[in-house]
Amino acid sequence: MEKNNSNIDFSEKDESPYLKYLKEGTKKFYENDFSGSLKLLNMAIRLGCNDRYVFWRRGCAKSRLGDHKGANSDFRQFGTHLETEYMHKLLKDKVSEKSNFTDECVDLIVCSLNSQELKVITNRFGLVDGIFRTQREVGTFLGITRQRVSQIESKAIKKIMIAKSLENLFEKK
Repeated sequence: MEKNNSNIDFSEKDESPYLKYLKEGTKKFYENDFSGSLKLLNMAIRLGCNDRYVFWRRGCAKSRLGDHKGANSDFRQFGTHLETEYMHKLLKDKVSEKSNFTDECVDLIVCSLNSQELKVITNRFGLVDGIFRTQREVGTFLGITRQRVSQIESKAIKKIMIAKSLENLFEKK
């Protein structure tokens, strides 16, 4: 019985360079051609695909081909993307709720922080569960030193202050 892949359309002219490889790799995965799928998904990633599900599919293909170490690495990458997306949303909601920043400023703040800075800020200031943590507690949780937490926190706060000053610079009068 043939699967219906009518939702896959390769005729789009404005699609990203990697999208064709992503779609075809996904199609081959569901046809149980894991080797072919892996080649196409690798090409999609090389061309800049950063969709978290490409890592999930590639991990599944690697697992089916017996590369469990590679599969584990891809599954961790998938989890990092998922966690970062959740923390971006959480931080955006909390900053919007507790500040008078404009939506543009909140977006600038959230997008300027990398995943490690997001983890430090969300854990340090209790954005997930309302519990403020010491730098030592955050360091223990993330597997880094208290000093490293301090450095990351300082860098993140500077980015937030820069975003706020940029907002003031471009205020409409």
